[in-house]
Amino acid sequence: MELHFLGTGGGRYVTGMQKRKTGGIVMKSDETQIHIDPGPGALVNSHEILDSPEDTEAVLVSHGHGDHSNDAQPIIEMIVEAYNNAGVLLANRTVLEGFADIEKSVSDYHQGLCGSVETMKEDSTHEIKDIEIKCQEMFHSDPKTVGFTLETDEKKIGFWTDTEYSDELVDFYKDCDTLVVYCSRPEGASTSSHTALDEVPDIVEASEADTVILTHFGSKFLDEGVESQKEWIEDKIDAKVVMAEDGMKFPGNRTLDAF
Repeated sequence: MELHFLGTGGGRYVTGMQKRKTGGIVMKSDETQIHIDPGPGALVNSHEILDSPEDTEAVLVSHGHGDHSNDAQPIIEMIVEAYNNAGVLLANRTVLEGFADIEKSVSDYHQGLCGSVETMKEDSTHEIKDIEIKCQEMFHSDPKTVGFTLETDEKKIGFWTDTEYSDELVDFYKDCDTLVVYCSRPEGASTSSHTALDEVPDIVEASEADTVILTHFGSKFLDEGVESQKEWIEDKIDAKVVMAEDGMKFPGNRTLDAF
């Protein structure tokens, strides 16, 4: 599996000011290509950064906030209308139906364009060609937010999405080879509904992942400085640490040991 980071920013301030791009992540396996959390700019970024945007066959949206879901509809149109793929939409309940005060972010029309629409929720399992996806609910201001793992016969990647840290969540990520953590807050700046750098060591220890990739940086994280935060976390864990960059491909042309 390869990960293409079309954007590494998150939160209203970074999104509004575009301190980092917010196009989400594209996962490419031997058999398929999935666009994960396509925030503002995802459609444009996919054509600027990806070698083959036409290979995208599915959209996965962890929750209904705009920095994760804004471009889900245009990506669906690209998949179905521009490139004639059947199109699969995997998303939480809020994205598909709306929940509490958050309106749905993918219209009935766009859901109808897809060949398949599936709701991601606690303990749900989904398959897209050679990828098995497992989900759990997280602790975020969209109460139906999901974290998930993507697994093939050879690799397992965990996505710790937007959430307040809880010991209840960490066991889900055991046996991941690589862990992608949406880390919006720097060390010493914990807050509700999001993950701070202080909490990453506990997540990594539970998963036993060889590599942790931090992304979805908020304004405060970027203001503190990504390199200083990397130095802090590298002193706390044995896993390889990668601070994601806009346009980055993982593992890319370098071997995994180079990170």
